[in-house]
Amino acid sequence: MKILHTLHWIQFAGTEKVCVDLCNEMSKEHQVYLLSNEKILPYLNNEIQLIDFDFEKNRYNPLFLYQTAKLLDKISPDIIHCHNTKEIEIMKYAQFFLTKKIPIIATKHTLQYKKKYNLADLCVAILEDTKQLLKQESIIIKNGMAYQPPTKIARPNKFYIVLSGRLDKMKGFDIAIEALSLLNFDFECHIFGQGEEQANLQQQINALKLQDKVLLKGFSNHINDVLYSCDLQIIPSRFEPYGLVAIDAIYYAPLMISSHTGISEQILSEILKFDSNPQALSAKITEVYSNYSNFVAIFEQIKATKDIFSIEKMTTSYLESYQNLIASYGSN
Repeated sequence: MKILHTLHWIQFAGTEKVCVDLCNEMSKEHQVYLLSNEKILPYLNNEIQLIDFDFEKNRYNPLFLYQTAKLLDKISPDIIHCHNTKEIEIMKYAQFFLTKKIPIIATKHTLQYKKKYNLADLCVAILEDTKQLLKQESIIIKNGMAYQPPTKIARPNKFYIVLSGRLDKMKGFDIAIEALSLLNFDFECHIFGQGEEQANLQQQINALKLQDKVLLKGFSNHINDVLYSCDLQIIPSRFEPYGLVAIDAIYYAPLMISSHTGISEQILSEILKFDSNPQALSAKITEVYSNYSNFVAIFEQIKATKDIFSIEKMTTSYLESYQNLIASYGSN
């Protein structure tokens, strides 16, 4: 099968990781092309044919759409898989200039309603909440990720807490920082990620005099090693459409606690969840610290289910949906 993925690059975060992992896995048995920004190249294997493409251009410009159509004609994919709303519009409108139309599948990665998803021939929701936002035919394929064997690394010689993700208000890192200021035991917390909230979070850390205990560490390409070496991963998000960081934890961390959101709400025992406010989180961290081995044993039962979230399982589901869509498209 010749598969074309499209990705409007912003930064390497959840959507980008899903797309990259799918492309890498699919390229083992299929011919995979990716329209995206060249910045994504270091994350791709050598089998994928990356085409640098500017999704910022005017999606209503006839010349741009005609040029895109010529590119699609040259690639001649069996299917197009879009990971963002604007991509769907560009891929759909460009086909005005094509004799043979190409089926479009689109994954809904966020909880923002976007009516242009109705331009896709089939939509994929990553969770039940996401499916409710789609007004057209859709299926659910839950996110997985590629497992990277971890290695133990140097770590603080005290209770070591890790948070990771885009530094965005939605992610609740400010809630976690305030909660950490309420703890009465020695710890060190590293926050991995980049984003627009970095300056505000550093200001909060300084105001609470946590500079020696809470450190913003920036983006890491080795978060699997970090999580494997920590004592606790926390997901304090106000809300998550899915939350790939939870799958990171299942693969690598000895223990995770999370707010009631995304995939964590479905897979975690109630004892591993907390209300998304500083007081509730502080109380939960203290409870974990005081009964650490018991909490680890509870989380071990969830870690035993990690194969459910494998990239192989997710890829198989997508390939089946591709084949079904192609077959139905040809019969119309």
